[in-house]
Amino acid sequence: MDNPLYRENIDSELEEPHGNNTVESMTMFDRVLKKESFCSKYRSFLCVVGGLIVGCFLTVGFCYLFFNLGNKQNCSNVQSSVGASKQDDNQISRMVEDVNKTKEDLMVIHDMRKELVDYLKDIKNTTRKELLIVKTSFDSTLDLLNEIRQTSEQELSKIKETRNIAWEFYAEFRNKSKNEQLSKTQSTNQLLEFRTEMRNMNFNETRILQEWRNESKIHYQEFRRKSKQDLMSFQKMRYEILKVLAATDMCVRNETFNMTEPTQPTDIVNTRRDCLAWKQNGSLTDGVYSISPDDNTILDVYCDMTTDGGGWVVFQRRIDGSENFFRNWQAYEDGFGTIHGELWIGNKYLHILTQVDTELRIDLEAWDGQKRYAKYPSFEIGDAESKYTLSVGVCRGNAGDGLAYHHGLKFSTFDQDNTRTGSTCANRNKGAWWYKSCSHSSLNGEYLKTNGVADQNMGINWEKFKGDHYSLKGSSMMLRRKT
Repeated sequence: MDNPLYRENIDSELEEPHGNNTVESMTMFDRVLKKESFCSKYRSFLCVVGGLIVGCFLTVGFCYLFFNLGNKQNCSNVQSSVGASKQDDNQISRMVEDVNKTKEDLMVIHDMRKELVDYLKDIKNTTRKELLIVKTSFDSTLDLLNEIRQTSEQELSKIKETRNIAWEFYAEFRNKSKNEQLSKTQSTNQLLEFRTEMRNMNFNETRILQEWRNESKIHYQEFRRKSKQDLMSFQKMRYEILKVLAATDMCVRNETFNMTEPTQPTDIVNTRRDCLAWKQNGSLTDGVYSISPDDNTILDVYCDMTTDGGGWVVFQRRIDGSENFFRNWQAYEDGFGTIHGELWIGNKYLHILTQVDTELRIDLEAWDGQKRYAKYPSFEIGDAESKYTLSVGVCRGNAGDGLAYHHGLKFSTFDQDNTRTGSTCANRNKGAWWYKSCSHSSLNGEYLKTNGVADQNMGINWEKFKGDHYSLKGSSMMLRRKT
């Protein structure tokens, strides 16, 4: 029988040739599958085949023994021996057929095992290729990360150098500004001395005084023009420095900053009269602009260019309670807060801005998200001697009239109470307003984070909107010159 040969062929096909693919490179899975899986899987079948082979040999031996014994027997037993011999031949034929069938089964098993070996070889080759691809990709990624890191360190070094240069430039310009201020003070002192000297002269006093006045006016106008130009230049340089410093700070913190998107007006060399003038000049974006409502005052204000046609100067804003509005008279006169956050522009600047026909808009927001507005076609704030008296016209809008009750009243703070009844409303409301006894509105009161719940007239209150026991979430007061 050929079974041992078949086994040797099968085992030889499973062995790897010596070279790069050695037995040592085989995984534990390959060794277990190739050396143990066949025997464990076909153990019963091999036992049956072995039993049949042993049975065949035993049968042949017995037949040979019976054949020799049959030749020595008597003639009376010849017929029976022939019959037994025929039966043995039939049995041997059947056994041979079984052995041939077993051989065919072994051939099938051999083919199946060969296919399995080929399949495992394909898997192994494919896995090696994929591992090689993954290793190559990992190495490329690591090289790219190292390159990005080196580039980032170089850029960060450049940013730090730029920031140091900007700070040095800013310090130098600040010193120059101080010198200009000192020169301005000296010029003023010289004018005062000259004026005193002229007044003390008796000879041709009227003519000399008139000449001095004319000359002083010319000098003053020239000085004011030069000072305005210097101040404009300083304003431009300050914006540039702040923009560069903001950019460097955001880059150091790994934040994104778009240098092409201006956070200030692009044309800051020349100021405009107010936000409406900027709007008429083509500026359509909300932001900080430089205005000069008269010849002597230059302000940086936040302009609302989108609400109700745009061109509004925002002079009061409450959004989150980050600013303390319980301040004294001087603070409300000069202004306080941040231009992008909560602020009060200052009563003295409100007086300057409202010396022309001006309209007022007030936007209110409740804690439930509801928004209302009130609009007044006329709005004016008096000067310091009048204690910044309030004058408003007829109210329009859907928030109700909260200022008619305060028309003609003086401004009050906790350290300078100007109410007609002598009530301490500013101290009680922890704010400042045009109080009477006390108010129908008080947008500068204490910021209460109580979801609207408040005592009477306390907090940011607008009685005609949510009642006198409700503190609003936010408010905004804006003015605009009427055309």
